[in-house]
Amino acid sequence: MSNEELPERRNSTLTDPGGPALTRNRLGTLSIASLVVSAVAPVSVMAAATPVIFAVHGPATPASYLIAGLLFAVFSVGYVAMSRHMVNAGGFVAYVARAMGPTAGTATAAVTLLFYLAALVAFYAIAGVVAAGTFGLDINAYWVTFAGIAVVGVLGYLGVSVNVKLLVMLLAVEVAALGVVAVALLIQGGPQGYSLAGFDPAVVIGPGFGVALLLSMTCYSGLEATVVFSEEARDPRRTIRRAVYVSLGFVTGFYAVTSWLITVHVGPDAVQSMAAEDPAGFFFAVTESAMGPGFTRFLEILVATSFLALFIGFQSMISRYVFALARAGALPRRLGATKGGNGNPAAASLAVTGTIAVVMLAFTLAGADPVAVTYSWLVGLGTVGLLAVLSLVSVSILIFFSRHEASGNVWATRVAPAVAALGMVCVLVLAIQNYQFLGAADETARLLLLLIPVAAAAGWAYAAYRRRKGLVLDYATDLGG
Repeated sequence: MSNEELPERRNSTLTDPGGPALTRNRLGTLSIASLVVSAVAPVSVMAAATPVIFAVHGPATPASYLIAGLLFAVFSVGYVAMSRHMVNAGGFVAYVARAMGPTAGTATAAVTLLFYLAALVAFYAIAGVVAAGTFGLDINAYWVTFAGIAVVGVLGYLGVSVNVKLLVMLLAVEVAALGVVAVALLIQGGPQGYSLAGFDPAVVIGPGFGVALLLSMTCYSGLEATVVFSEEARDPRRTIRRAVYVSLGFVTGFYAVTSWLITVHVGPDAVQSMAAEDPAGFFFAVTESAMGPGFTRFLEILVATSFLALFIGFQSMISRYVFALARAGALPRRLGATKGGNGNPAAASLAVTGTIAVVMLAFTLAGADPVAVTYSWLVGLGTVGLLAVLSLVSVSILIFFSRHEASGNVWATRVAPAVAALGMVCVLVLAIQNYQFLGAADETARLLLLLIPVAAAAGWAYAAYRRRKGLVLDYATDLGG
């Protein structure tokens, strides 16, 4: 058999000793969890996404979050199990390449870069509008956006050590502030008491369930990238597993408990109509009712800083993807360079910043509205791309263990990956069927979905070209085993 058919070929070391490498043993569980949870941006989710889910699913919103978290948990079982056999900053790409070969891995790489960059540009666009409004800046929101891109670009160049310290601080403030809100809502109760009506199966599996589940799944975007930091983790086998479950447990509990307390405060019978009337102001109306206008103003500012944390987290993730792809030969080798002695993928980070700036500049010069066009067009593309790759990774995990695991935990190596694959495919279908709920109702935005198969085909063709030329695509950095 050829190497293409035997993707399990392994290196004996994590990186080429003579080449650039990410700094080993510098990130613990808390550091990695902070990076990925910050990318999720919990405060922004509660202010922007949760009201939309309430408008669709009413008091069953907490249950929607729990079901979405459960699906991610099932996905994580196989994801973590396979992570014990490999350590690679390429994340999804390394999984697919290990199971299906480097050609499929390179096709996945193209789609992964597409959806992450699309999502990041979308978030930058809406964050500029939010920040300009929050701080009363009487300037074009795009100027605020470009300022944010520049700040995050500098932080990305400085390295993950600086970013982790800032993210831990920002995340601590977010958690503390929302903890205060949660306690206030819990103490005050609501007009119908501490109702659990929203968890009734008849209510959960009712009108709006499919759309609510789709929207809830998008609120977990970012958690899947934990393994991207595996090369820099202390004791990767244990640290990555802990970081995955700590991050997922925290986010799921936060979403479910907070949205339930909001339901209690407003009342199960009134929460859906109130959210539908004013999705943008719903969360702040609830907090003002519970805490007063002063604290609500503080939360509005936290939404802006939450976006900053999101950008830092995503910048760190995508930079490591680019670094790993350059090291493997899928991107120019110079993007696989690290900065000085800190092992930071500075070249990759600068490339990510430059790409985001160019795309944003194109939308700006075209006169695109940052919310109605830039955000709406790209967030849907990012969501569908993510779900497509999550589905493929789940299948890859099944393939990997069918070849490598003669015995072991059947739940982790067979059942959970199969359930995750089925679940992710179902949500992917929901995403395509309900594309307008992702903010992409425009017909041009729908056409952007064609970029996903185009990117996959381009990646596949490039890998085939390299193979014909006898050039190696090596995604085999791993622990072995």
